[in-house]
Order: sequence, then structure tokens, then C-alpha cells
Amino acid sequence: MGPSVLRTENLILQVENESNAGAVLELYKRNKEIFDRYEPTRPINFFTKDFHFQHLIREHKSYTAGDFLRYFIYTHSSYRKNKIIGSVNFNIKNSNLGKYAEIGYKLDLLYQNRGIAYEACINGINVMQEYYGINLFAAHIAPDNVPSIKLAQKLGFRINTLKALEANVNGRDILLDLYILDTSDTQ
Repeated sequence: MGPSVLRTENLILQVENESNAGAVLELYKRNKEIFDRYEPTRPINFFTKDFHFQHLIREHKSYTAGDFLRYFIYTHSSYRKNKIIGSVNFNIKNSNLGKYAEIGYKLDLLYQNRGIAYEACINGINVMQEYYGINLFAAHIAPDNVPSIKLAQKLGFRINTLKALEANVNGRDILLDLYILDTSDTQ
């Protein structure tokens, strides 16, 4: 398993447990309108502290089992205030091609367009390579999520036009494009 806290030049990336469910809930409440545009339809109790408390327990178990990693993103000043500004996560899977990780990321609207998501993602990808031996990454992105597409492309992801994923987002079924990053050829 990777480190539970990672300090980068501008950020603190930290695996959280259930004790910080309130701060996670606040991130989602502050950004409900923007996150809801692209996230899967959520359960009715999503915007409760108990939901995130239980969810963080499950995530932490998966983290310790080596199946999942979510870093919550802080700037140095937001860390002192216990204000989470985003997250980057990796869901580790196996396929006939071997082990790979599905990446997901989100960032508070007030912190976008500053290179923060890029810095968090690139450092998370490095952890996946170093600690998990993963060089293949997948991202499912809505075709109209231009900021997410630009970030994926900046990270080196390329669209795979052969495969899309159907998802229910905001009560409607849409096809998400599949983007792939293979870092094995860049080492």
C-alpha cells in the first residue's frame, strides 16, 4: 500500500478515515452543483455525515487491502483549517491485460485552473507506479466534461474510441468515453 500522507511542492495528499467525514461532506456540499453534472446518481442519504462516515470506513479497508487509494487534497493553508479541496482516487482492477487502475478526480471550484488537480494526479500516478507496480490507467469521462478531458490529456491519457461506459448521471443515462494512459513505455 502507498503512503497515507504525501507532501508535494504545493499540496498535502492524505488518505482519510471516518473521523474526517464532516470535512468530506463539506467538500461535496460546497461543490454540489458542479460535481453533480458529471458524477453518478447518488443515494438519497449522500449528503449526510453518516453516509461519508460509513463510506470512509469501507474506503480505508480497501486502502489497507491494497485495492483502492483515495488521496484527499489540501493546500498547506487549507490543511491547517481541515478544509478538503478535492480528491484523486485509484480503483485497482485486474483484466486480461494485467493490473490497472481506474482514476477519478475532483476539485473544489474555487481551486480550479491553478495546476492543483494536475499536481495531485501526477503524484498519485507516481505512487501507483512505485508502490503498486501499476503502469496502466483508465479514466471514464463524460464527452462534455471539457476541463476533465483537458486534464487527462495533459497527464498523457489518450482516448480509446473502441470502448465507452454507460452511466447514470443526474438521472440520465450517458456514455462516458474511455481514456487510457500507459506509463510503461515512458520509463
